[in-house]
Amino acid sequence: MQRYLRLTLATLLFVTVAVVSATAQTIPAEDDTWISGDGTQVDFAHFGNVNLTQLLGSQPVNSIVSFVGVPLNSSLGLADTLVYRSGVTVADTFSASLSIKGLSLASNPDVTLQNGSVYHVTATLATQSDTGTMNFTTTTSEGGTFSSSFTVTPILTFTNVNPPNDVHTVDCSDAAQACSFPISGNGNWVKTSSTGFDPQSQGIPVVPSGVQVGGYTTVGRPRFGGIQVGCGGTHSTGYGCGQNNELHGEGSAGQAIHGTKPPNDCAPKAVAASPQPVASATRLSTSSATTQSALIQQDTAVALCAVAVAF
Repeated sequence: MQRYLRLTLATLLFVTVAVVSATAQTIPAEDDTWISGDGTQVDFAHFGNVNLTQLLGSQPVNSIVSFVGVPLNSSLGLADTLVYRSGVTVADTFSASLSIKGLSLASNPDVTLQNGSVYHVTATLATQSDTGTMNFTTTTSEGGTFSSSFTVTPILTFTNVNPPNDVHTVDCSDAAQACSFPISGNGNWVKTSSTGFDPQSQGIPVVPSGVQVGGYTTVGRPRFGGIQVGCGGTHSTGYGCGQNNELHGEGSAGQAIHGTKPPNDCAPKAVAASPQPVASATRLSTSSATTQSALIQQDTAVALCAVAVAF
């Protein structure tokens, strides 16, 4: 009898494990694309060891430079930032590795020096090999919350408007510049499906595979069957996306280079029921000596074109 009981319990345990394994959802690697938010500003008076006066030969009229996103590739819509996320198996808690693969920003307006010279500034990536981690927690049958961190190493290029052959470059992979910085963030995530959360309802486009961005070829992100970070909710309560802080957790050093919102091509879209509130406007400053910090002023909590949206 005891042997039979032990066998029965063992059988039940095996069946339970088999059911859990059968229902676990494995999601392949995906790419996340982002559009830089309005009000993105960097204070070069506090950005690593970058010295604009020494670099350009005259002190800037204002060390705070505003940036706007420049599309990485026409196949990626308006996205100016691209992040690779490894495949995962959804569980109560699970993790994915991250790596930023694309960054494209430009000064607007350009930098004016006290000697009258004007320089156009761009920010791109020095390396596509920086890595990090995203940790997920499942709180509903459809999604949950996450936190993330990784490193960004940019190249800053200063081009004189006249003459344009006067070009100066700051490569943050040079340790002497000390301008690489960590990015951390947190927010909501939701699984995408034809019967649940549809990214296109928030104006979030599919990310195609096979697009070349520098030395990286996108793995893409389909409309359904994946994970959408920066959005949350459930089918019964309604879905919503808000000011995205995946790459820029509030107060993080990552806000030194740009703030993002989820990608959107400004196409007509449906508004999801019960959207999450968009964060109020903030002015954020980071000046830690141990991180490569700067100032970003996010004067407005922008919406996705016509739709309010909340890493």
